[in-house]
Amino acid sequence: MVVWLYGINFCIGLLIMLPTYATLRRETGFSREYLKLLDGFDYTVYNDFMHNHGSAVNPLLSVGLWLGVFYLLLSLFFAGGQLLQVSATTDQRQLFRLSRFLAASVQYFGRFFRLFLCVAGFIALAGFVFVCLGALAGLSLSETSDERAVFGVLLICFFLFGTVALLAVCAGDYAKILLFRQDENRAFPAFWQGMRFVVRNFRTAFGSYLLLVGLAAAGFGLYFWIESWLVTSGWAGIAILFVVQQWFVFSRIFLKVWILATAGQRFAEKARFPLLELPRTGWETGGSVR
Repeated sequence: MVVWLYGINFCIGLLIMLPTYATLRRETGFSREYLKLLDGFDYTVYNDFMHNHGSAVNPLLSVGLWLGVFYLLLSLFFAGGQLLQVSATTDQRQLFRLSRFLAASVQYFGRFFRLFLCVAGFIALAGFVFVCLGALAGLSLSETSDERAVFGVLLICFFLFGTVALLAVCAGDYAKILLFRQDENRAFPAFWQGMRFVVRNFRTAFGSYLLLVGLAAAGFGLYFWIESWLVTSGWAGIAILFVVQQWFVFSRIFLKVWILATAGQRFAEKARFPLLELPRTGWETGGSVR
């Protein structure tokens, strides 16, 4: 399954990489000035290039934005199939079959999309609250304290917002387990129950989630360190960097699936209500998918 998901990610990357490469070759001709960016970001080169060829590059940025939205929806779409494969009950695990994977993805996409809206709305509301708190605290301290104190208060507000946002995303993963296991369609009650579950089992649920997120952050840090260390002036360095990039993309997909599997296992161990057998669906009974 992870290999198949990686292939989908690779194809989506090609949709933006190939037109970008063709545009660079067409606009720059035989000039190799933009290759200086391989050794590190150079604002002068970037500014000159955008000034001379911005009209050709801007559509690519717009396409990249819409591909990002499409990738987000695709991630929500595949969540149902991923949960089918990493089900916490071991007797339900079976070999990967694309037909079953896609059928589960279709069946659960609607409820997972509504859950995404709940999580995004909660994060947006939390962001608004912390922005107001930070603005009020900054205004109240600006007349009596120096800039360092104001910056410290704003940094604390940002840290608290990040913690609440991670908590909401973690609760969203547990809500996915609930929607999948109990054949539940109401997204907001599932999200609220997932939040209560995470708060009540904070150390095991949110702690393990932070550990996995920390592993992802460490992986990104390692990648940027390797990227700064590699010399990309030749094709050999570019090829090595490409292999390293694809390895980290594969690792990110594997870690995402691992997070879902860990959430399902924690939910199976700690949930107050028993996890029943998987709901009977169209792809199991031979009928149509609801």
